[in-house]
Amino acid sequence: MKRLDGIIPWHNLYLSYCGISDLGRTRKENEDDFLVMEQHRLFGVADGMGGQVAGKLASQTTLEGVSRAMNYLADTGDTTIPYGLTADMLRQPLLSCIAQFANYLVHQKADGSSMGSTLVVGHFTEDRLDFANVGDSRLYLWRGGQLTQLTEDHSLVYELYRMGNISREEMRVHNLRNIITRAIGTHPQVEPGLGSSDVRPGDIFLFCSDGLTTMLETAEIAAVLASGANLAAINQTLVARANEAGGRDNITTLLIAAQGMM
Repeated sequence: MKRLDGIIPWHNLYLSYCGISDLGRTRKENEDDFLVMEQHRLFGVADGMGGQVAGKLASQTTLEGVSRAMNYLADTGDTTIPYGLTADMLRQPLLSCIAQFANYLVHQKADGSSMGSTLVVGHFTEDRLDFANVGDSRLYLWRGGQLTQLTEDHSLVYELYRMGNISREEMRVHNLRNIITRAIGTHPQVEPGLGSSDVRPGDIFLFCSDGLTTMLETAEIAAVLASGANLAAINQTLVARANEAGGRDNITTLLIAAQGMM
């Protein structure tokens, strides 16, 4: 199990974070991974696919691409353009550029195989949270007692849900729930979903793989967030509940709480 937590000052707030990536109960390899770049206030979760070894490599390579591109784009003094980061990518919004570069790296390593990964990434800018996603890893916002999904899944069941053919509850148990319609690395180009959210004191942002959301209903996740426990306890409870529900996949949860100055 991978765990990481910390606190980052941001304007007149602190961003407290806690991440866990758990094997689950049925998988032999953890193909999930998460990334925290404190100096850039950037957070990400990736869920690899393509078999045990390929899936793990895909998620790690995806987050390696995110890290390398962000370090260059953030003007940290690294003036060497990472190989594969093209002029076309550089004209895109920052997170779109980062996702495109991660896609390039994974596609190169896949070399015609079915290796790929999901990605959900968030960047706390000067006054907001920008986010991007590819696949069915998600970003949620917990605010004022309400849990809101900020990203839209790139999956077959989500398309069926949007067309009104199935309910949100049926998405979790549908026999086609594992089919995603976009992934990092499966094609030469990828189009991430992009969005942004304002940030208020008391907000909690949840980045997660589908190992959480296919095991727990939204109301169950919300009930854990409503408990008032500290961030680490909330995270541990989410993972434990997903395992208790079957733990059929790797489970990765990354929580970021916006808190007033201590």
